[in-house]
Amino acid sequence: MLFRPLFALLALAAAPLLAAPEKEVVREQRSVRIGGTEEVWRLVWRGPPREAASCGPADPSGAMTCPCSGAAYAQVGDLVLERQRPGTLRERLPLTPLFAGSNMLFNEKGAVAMLQRWPTRLDDMGDETPAATIRARAPAPVLRLQDYNHDGIAGEFLLQIDTLPCGKHLMVAIGTTRDHPRLHALTSAEHPERPLKLYSWQWEALARNPQPGEVMDWPCDDHGAAEETTVRLRAEHGRLHATALTKTCSSQISAPSRRPFVKKVLKREAL
Repeated sequence: MLFRPLFALLALAAAPLLAAPEKEVVREQRSVRIGGTEEVWRLVWRGPPREAASCGPADPSGAMTCPCSGAAYAQVGDLVLERQRPGTLRERLPLTPLFAGSNMLFNEKGAVAMLQRWPTRLDDMGDETPAATIRARAPAPVLRLQDYNHDGIAGEFLLQIDTLPCGKHLMVAIGTTRDHPRLHALTSAEHPERPLKLYSWQWEALARNPQPGEVMDWPCDDHGAAEETTVRLRAEHGRLHATALTKTCSSQISAPSRRPFVKKVLKREAL
């Protein structure tokens, strides 16, 4: 009868060891100043990351193709953003859920995030570059903070979550804002329940100008597109507004006309 209590005691003692998480790996760390306070931000892999099956350094020619654009040479795993402010508890934001359904993960299994680890070079497109040479390169920086919503705080960075044909990098802005001081993905004022997903050049247009107007999204004839899509963007009082406009293309005119072609708006959609 003494064996049962002893067995239970041993099981309780072993439980913490069995439940211990895998060792975390800091992908990138930098000090940032938010509102006059020095903070430390880290991109952290929860457990050792692995090289991407199709966009990693083991297959340079495959990694240089359209589905891997912007991500090669990549690692995959469970990714979180960590923030440490003086005198406060550590704050963490899971980033892996943002990659759900991503085309970049076409050859990956399970819920994972993909993040560029080693930069590509033009000469990689020629002869096969040894994987060891690629792995020796300095890590590609990710935590490049800017003020995308123009609230006076440069507290957001872009995270690529998808790639569309060919080489269109779909991004979300991650960070902290004046109205929402905790870590989060930026949203539009019209849809605060979901992250705002824009192409890299659209975010760049917002960073340069709080009211960039209409920015191209998908042009006519791009991959056979019969319609054109632009996105009307503006940042106002720290809030982002984005409306997708689907328009007719000049190729849809059935007969020549002397009158100038005016694109017709077919649909408006708040992003």
